[in-house]
Amino acid sequence: LTAHEQEICGLKWSPCGQQLASGGNDNALCIWDSHFRLVHKLNAHQAAVKAVAWCPFQSNLVATGGGTADRCIKFWNTHTGACLSTIDTGSQVCALQWGRHE
Repeated sequence: LTAHEQEICGLKWSPCGQQLASGGNDNALCIWDSHFRLVHKLNAHQAAVKAVAWCPFQSNLVATGGGTADRCIKFWNTHTGACLSTIDTGSQVCALQWGRHE
């Protein structure tokens, strides 16, 4: 996983096992395919990407949380690389968990 310029601090496989999301101290979210080929490198966070959580009912949707200087949860379409939504939490985001139901 050489796309990151600093340490990886969040790592999670998608529920279907087809994509891997890595968050780094370089403020980047990287999306990899199952053969560890880089699909997207997304640089929208303003601090380390500490939290990564895949949506259990939509395979191409991942949520990420940023550190102290960022304070945001971002929702990403992993097929297109688009940031779908951003929520400023007012505090760093260290962990994320999706609900089990839509």
